Amino acid sequence: MNTFKTHIKKTKLKGLLILMLASMAACTEYIDMEPATYKKVLIVDATITNEHKQHRVKLSTTKMIDEVDYPRISDALVAVSFNDTTIHFYENDTLPGYYYSDSVFAGVPYTNYRLSISQIDINSDGISETYTAEATMPATLSIDSVTYTYIPEWEATALNCWALDPPERNYYNFRAWKNDTLVTDSIYEFQTTDDLMFNGNYINGVDCQYFNDEKEDEWVQNNDVLTLEIENIDLAYFNYINTAISGYYGYNPMFGGLPSNLTGNISNGAMGIFRVYTRNKASVTVSGLQRENK
Repeated sequence: MNTFKTHIKKTKLKGLLILMLASMAACTEYIDMEPATYKKVLIVDATITNEHKQHRVKLSTTKMIDEVDYPRISDALVAVSFNDTTIHFYENDTLPGYYYSDSVFAGVPYTNYRLSISQIDINSDGISETYTAEATMPATLSIDSVTYTYIPEWEATALNCWALDPPERNYYNFRAWKNDTLVTDSIYEFQTTDDLMFNGNYINGVDCQYFNDEKEDEWVQNNDVLTLEIENIDLAYFNYINTAISGYYGYNPMFGGLPSNLTGNISNGAMGIFRVYTRNKASVTVSGLQRENK
């Protein structure tokens, strides 16, 4: 009986090995795939804020894999309209693809802004195309004060915000400055949140941004001036930032979807974002910080 059982086990093991080898062979089989067709698409990077200044629209296109930079789009007709006003944007003489408003103005909360881009032919079919987007500027979050807290276990300095959240639904993006340098200058360093947990209430020293000791430009020491910049953004830009951050750090391979292009708010199949938001800042000077110097 034991000999019979051993024979059965060996037979099953042999069959399993054959199946495994066959599976491995199948995995190494070459499959011919047709290369994807390259499609040139407009990329829009446009911003209107509550700051009194010239605002900017940047136009470029997707690029081939062997191209170093994204091709810029010149000679476009660019305008932003709101209420009964239309402001035209003109291309900078030395920066191709960069368009600046012909006048200085500040965006106004609760105002709807409409972006129009025309007189360009991205797909080279001889027909001029028009691209549009619109966004409404949210309220301004007035910051009462900013404090900082050193977190030894994280080896980081947190910026804490004290402010009253406006009553409507809001979405925030937090950025950090050290002295005169913006240290969160890449989108994957942004910190975003909605106000679901504190809508219409007072924000009591919530951690909003962090300075990491391991990064040279974020090393904080006494007499440094730390500034928290709060952007009250709309839902479209909120989703755009979070999708970009997820793409940078990677998706869950088992439960998440496949990486994809960022979904913005530009019409006609264009990529990018027309962001309209209010910006506010508050600063604190570091003193009495206790930890080892770098």
